[in-house]
Amino acid sequence: MAKTSDKTSARNRARQALAEKQRKRRERDERIEAAATRYFTAADAIAKARLDAGEAIKALIDEGEPRGEIAELLGISTRDIKTTLDTLGDDRQEQVASAQDTHDEAPAEATGDRNVA
Repeated sequence: MAKTSDKTSARNRARQALAEKQRKRRERDERIEAAATRYFTAADAIAKARLDAGEAIKALIDEGEPRGEIAELLGISTRDIKTTLDTLGDDRQEQVASAQDTHDEAPAEATGDRNVA
């Protein structure tokens, strides 16, 4: 009987140790997920802020303001203006390309095109 009791006790301790290890792993995974969520939220906000800044600068240029005066008005360099406008152009090109990809895929699905061998 002592043998069975020892095995049962050992098995219980092993289960408790495993449960503790799994709890710690789960808590760590939750912290990692929370940190990644904060990162992606911040990255999305930064991207939106850059886009908004680019659109504001573009609006000033469209009003005929020289870049030097815009830089002085906003307290940034003309190089910052160029970088911001380049980023704005890149973002717009990505949006157009993404929209075209979505549009290009739709007709094939709608017409039911199939490759028949």
